[in-house]
Amino acid sequence: MTTTTPDTIALDTTLPRGRRTRLRFAVAFLAGLIATLALGAGALYAFDQQYAGRILPGVRIGSVDLSGLEPVSAADRLRAEYAYLGEGELVLSGPDGTTTVSYAAIGRGPDVEAMVVEAMAIGRDGGPVERVIADARTAIRGATVEPRVTFDPDALAAELGAFAESLAIEPRDAAVIVAEDETFKVTYAANGRQAILEAPLDEALAAITALDAPARVEVTVPTDVVPPTVTTDEARAALTTANRLSARISLELDEDEQRAISAARLRGWVTFGPTADGSYAATLDTAKLPDLFTYYAKEIDRAPVNASYTASGGRITGVTKSRNGRTLDVDATVARVRALLDQRLAGASIAGLAPALEVIEPALTTAEAEAARPKMRKISTWTTYFPVGEKNGQGANIWIPARIIDGYVVAPGATFDFWDAVGPVTRDKGYKDGGAIINGKTEPQGALAGGICSCSTTLFNAALRAGYDMGARRNHFYYIDRYPLGLDATVFISASGSRQTMSFTNDTDYPILIRGSGWRNGGDGYVRFELYSVPSGRTVSFSKPIVENVRLATDTVQYTSSLAPGVAQRVEYPVDGKQVTVTRTVRDKNGSVIHRDTYFSNYARITGLTLIGKAAD
Repeated sequence: MTTTTPDTIALDTTLPRGRRTRLRFAVAFLAGLIATLALGAGALYAFDQQYAGRILPGVRIGSVDLSGLEPVSAADRLRAEYAYLGEGELVLSGPDGTTTVSYAAIGRGPDVEAMVVEAMAIGRDGGPVERVIADARTAIRGATVEPRVTFDPDALAAELGAFAESLAIEPRDAAVIVAEDETFKVTYAANGRQAILEAPLDEALAAITALDAPARVEVTVPTDVVPPTVTTDEARAALTTANRLSARISLELDEDEQRAISAARLRGWVTFGPTADGSYAATLDTAKLPDLFTYYAKEIDRAPVNASYTASGGRITGVTKSRNGRTLDVDATVARVRALLDQRLAGASIAGLAPALEVIEPALTTAEAEAARPKMRKISTWTTYFPVGEKNGQGANIWIPARIIDGYVVAPGATFDFWDAVGPVTRDKGYKDGGAIINGKTEPQGALAGGICSCSTTLFNAALRAGYDMGARRNHFYYIDRYPLGLDATVFISASGSRQTMSFTNDTDYPILIRGSGWRNGGDGYVRFELYSVPSGRTVSFSKPIVENVRLATDTVQYTSSLAPGVAQRVEYPVDGKQVTVTRTVRDKNGSVIHRDTYFSNYARITGLTLIGKAAD
């Protein structure tokens, strides 16, 4: 049995001699080779350790040899050698000129850090044996790395964005405005402009990332047209619509009477702006129409006018025509105007419309008055005397309302109201201050239109004796002996709003014409009312006034230094207080009782007062 050790090889002595010789040579060669490799590996390992933390020999970045350099030194050399990569400019061109951006402004230059990292990594991949072999290969053959260029993409984007912004022009929308003359006017549209950055950005990136980029890179930034949202044609169309919408709207009332909504007012309601579909249009806001027509109604509405009569010598001589009244239906009229505006919006040119009016016929038409005229006669009259003086405005406060009432017609079934017939009492109508009973005393100048009760009392007695259905009536505070006892009728409207009127209703089938008149004879004044109608055969009778609870008045004298010595001035007349009852009975032509009215009057007692002047104390 043959044994082997690491240092011996057993030879087969049975082999031929030649073959044994070749085997010995091979073994010897192999042993020598192993020994040689062991020596070389040690040398290469030592070589690798020698360049720990440094770039291996044979490593170049482009043409720059970095063999054996530490990273910091290698970075300094690369900066120096490739400094030219940061020298140059990017020229941006646009329609309005150019802008120059230096390479330094966008951070262009050698990517030193990346190149050093890459150089340091050469030959250091894999395990120890692999690195040793790579070190040897790099030392023998060398390794060249392409230089790298870097830049700041945010800075480049900012420069391009700023240039694009400088090229941008906002489009100008057309619009319709109100000119100084308050008409509509078009302001014209203008196109805008915006930069197109995609292609210039790609071109700039391709240029500045190339190693062989020239020192001047020119990039043209194209622009595109930005159209306005509202074109001039759209604004012109809106102007046409606005003018059509705001044209004067005539309100067709009568041939001789016109109302209108003015163009100026309508223009004030027109606005311009985008619509739901994105177009530009004129719109007219009709929200104020109800208020406008509520105001117009005050002018358009009118009460009906009854037919009336002219009279002379106690007979009817003619008929004055009646006139229909009218009331404006605000809601219906507003609806008609809105419909007209809708038609105008659709392109129609409509100038006006008829307002929605409700016709109110008079209580007495011309035809009715003509039919009654031949049969009308004076059926009642009453006259009242009064002294003309300061207590009645020198007669004006009595004659003015009589003239206003003169010619008034009370239609069948209608009611006469004194204040409705007379209207407001104002100084413009000629009324003056006159007497009034205030706190139980007569004030000669206590109220405007003082003394007007002579007018109301006179008409009350004329209607009373004609047999009509009497309404509101109130006696005076104290009895005035110029009036029928228990049959006076005061009227007043106090400052607090309290209102006392005199009224009666025409309960016949025929109209009543009231004629009022007044005159003066020296210091005496008179007021008269005459009532004309078709005689109905009524008869009127009055009971004898029943006077009860008489409270005798007294008279007093008071001395005052406000009057000259011995001068006397009557301030108040003594008037007995009393209660009076009078009954009126009205019978028809057949003798049947139509009305039986009892009038009760409670008159206060007034103490007389005379002032007499005396010498001052």
